[in-house]
Order: sequence, then C-alpha cells, then structure tokens
Amino acid sequence: MLLKDASKTKNNQELVKASIDALVKALESGHSEALSAYLTAMSQFHNYSFQNILLIASQRPTATRVAEIRSRNELGRRVRRGEKGIMIFAPMIGYSRNAEADQSQQADARTDKPQPRLVGFRAVYVFDVGQTEGAELPELGSNLCG
Repeated sequence: MLLKDASKTKNNQELVKASIDALVKALESGHSEALSAYLTAMSQFHNYSFQNILLIASQRPTATRVAEIRSRNELGRRVRRGEKGIMIFAPMIGYSRNAEADQSQQADARTDKPQPRLVGFRAVYVFDVGQTEGAELPELGSNLCG
C-alpha cells in the first residue's frame, strides 16, 4: 500500500507541475486569457491554496462552487451518476503531546493538551455545483435564519 500511495503522490505532484507549466507556456506565447482564467478561479476559490486552485482550474475550468460530496449531501444535493471528481489536496492534521510536558512530570492541565501539527497531505475529491442535482443552494445574501 505504501508503494501505491507514493506513486499516487508522485502523480499528483506531476499534475500540479503540469498545471503550472501550462500556465507559464500560455503566458510566454502571449495568451493572457490563461492568466485571466486562473485569476478568475482565484477570486472564486479564495479559501483554497494556490496549488488547489491550479488543480481545480486545470481539471474543470468552468467550476464555480466546489465542495466535498459529504457537504453536497448535507445541502440536499447529490452528485450525478458518472461525474468525475476534481482532485485537490487536503491537509492531514495529527496530534502530539508537548515534549516538554512529557519530560517534566509537573505539567499542569493547560500544557498537557495534544498539540495539532501538519502530518502531510492527501488527495480528496470535490465536485462543482454543476455536477450535482437536487435542492437549490442558498445564495450568499439570503436570509438563512428564517
């Protein structure tokens, strides 16, 4: 399984590099619309990292609102049969005890809490709203409280 994960990571890294290379090549050949498309994607997906924005834009240039399948289901929407997910990277957070607290037996409750730390990244799949069907999504300015 470790070998499979290593090859998947390598493929994901190659996909990101290919996206960056494609953008650079388009800009060098005078196609500024490629940069405009990426800037538009950045404005729509401001909560995502630059790397994930590149991945979204390269896999589905028409994407407008992406979310994981679980989030879509909670909003009353279902991914249409046959739709392919958009692969992005999600952080994996692990917890470790404070090393100083482990060494000194006199640690109080405040310092004895596990500390979050970044372990790595994993591939997850998101779906654009255009790949789903079901209940209408609430608009940003709508009254969600009733």
